[in-house]
Amino acid sequence: MRIAIEGCCHGELDAIYGAIAQREQQHGYKVDLLLICGDFQSIRNEADLEAISCPRKYLNLGTFHKYYSGECQVPVPTIFIGGNHEAMNHLWELYHGGWACPGIYFLGYGGVINVGGMRIGGMSGIYKSFDYELGHHEVSPYSDKSKKSAYHIRKFDVYKMLQVKEPVDVFLSHDWPLGIEQYGNTRALISKKRFFEKEIQSNSLGSLAFEHVMVSMKPARWFSAHLHVRFTAEVRWGSPETAQGSGSTANAVSVQTPVAVENPDEIKIDFEDDDGGDGEAGDATIIGKVETLVVTKNPDEIDIAFDDDEDDDETAPAGKDVPGTAGTSAPLPAKNPDEIDVSFEDEDMDEEDRGKSDTTAASTQGVSSSSSSLPGQASSLIQHQASGTSTIEAKSSVKPHPKSTQFLALDKCQPHRQFLEIIDLPEFSGPVEFKYDEEWLSIVRTLDSFLTVGYRQTPPMEGPALEHALKVNREWVRNNVTLKQGLDIPMNFQKTAPAHDPVHTLSSKEKETLLLPFLNPQTEAFCEMLKIPNKINPNGRRV
Repeated sequence: MRIAIEGCCHGELDAIYGAIAQREQQHGYKVDLLLICGDFQSIRNEADLEAISCPRKYLNLGTFHKYYSGECQVPVPTIFIGGNHEAMNHLWELYHGGWACPGIYFLGYGGVINVGGMRIGGMSGIYKSFDYELGHHEVSPYSDKSKKSAYHIRKFDVYKMLQVKEPVDVFLSHDWPLGIEQYGNTRALISKKRFFEKEIQSNSLGSLAFEHVMVSMKPARWFSAHLHVRFTAEVRWGSPETAQGSGSTANAVSVQTPVAVENPDEIKIDFEDDDGGDGEAGDATIIGKVETLVVTKNPDEIDIAFDDDEDDDETAPAGKDVPGTAGTSAPLPAKNPDEIDVSFEDEDMDEEDRGKSDTTAASTQGVSSSSSSLPGQASSLIQHQASGTSTIEAKSSVKPHPKSTQFLALDKCQPHRQFLEIIDLPEFSGPVEFKYDEEWLSIVRTLDSFLTVGYRQTPPMEGPALEHALKVNREWVRNNVTLKQGLDIPMNFQKTAPAHDPVHTLSSKEKETLLLPFLNPQTEAFCEMLKIPNKINPNGRRV
């Protein structure tokens, strides 16, 4: 299977599909699947623009509405997750996932599906500590404040994803996992985007939530966007043989000094190197050192129990092959004696704003390099590594977890930026059919009663009760879904809000009406399949 990965979409579907078509024509191949890592902007009409948190000068309809209305046909099956510039009223209708339009599938606020034998997971939004513990309380039409909080990731959705135990081939996020920059060429990153330096030094670049997910899940490949730069990294999961104790993969443990294995193909990059080019990684491929590490038990470990109080402050396309495979245990970047102590800024700003306040991240094409990193402290990605007896990891799997996670972040869709990458994955040769994931369905069914659409999140079940419920519901899903109707995702798209009409400008009153919640038939059907109550706009307008 040949897949295309896109960074930030920003509503530019025509340009993205055009770039893919051009690449197909140049190289004589066919792209089977497109994955988009957020800021998709599924804007159906002018009213949806009012639901996006974005400076007004950047607001535009984009081209999604043409695919939503049927004016254009989707040329490549597409999967996307949400970012921090989205029509959240539309995405909330499909909280559990569903077709945003024919041929374009939204993974939901968190979800796992199977396509052609490839297990694809993803989560929408970005991390903010002050909204992390809350329920999904926002209701359209949104206030200026709730436009933002609506795309802030929730601990409950992360908790659901942490229950995934079987190996995942690809994971999509908008924001980067916290600390991932320590596993690529950090020096080259800073040389391209110097205003990332403060966050990198204070270990605040990226998402704490996605760090937990990466450490727990250990997917073979992880694709992200958000920071408007191409960057690659590799996290190699060490042997668990020396790990002591047990606990969640998100528990903090100390790590012994890493053993860096020299890469004979390493290209040395001077810290002052700068090729210019905003958002570009340059032509050279930067290969760094690969770290293999082991973990020991930390007596001061931090539990990621659901009732934890998060104190952290929040914080022209080029195609390259991205190898990869994930596993069990713990990496750690070496301490840099030349570390620079600097502070960090808020991560919820656009690239232009971050540059003004000295905050964000730069590009490289490297694999993990201890010699090129500038850690101000040990990466949280390390501090929260799993012990060898994690309750999160699968006790048995059809296939083993990969031994490393290959990370790729891409830029936004604009000329002369590295926003698109096409890779061939020959191990996945099945037909490009979208199927539900049995394990994920059992997790949704198990924890749905704790999904909170109010302000105060209801604590979900944990421990043995959760493990038992997951086992019972896995059996229920197998008997009542897999064996009865199969796992094929139905092509049941239906328009809710009307599509943009180029000959009719919506009045203010019409916009207000269209911003009221819609009840999406796909969400109703999904909940009916799992025999769970629909909590997503249950009293919304029917179509």
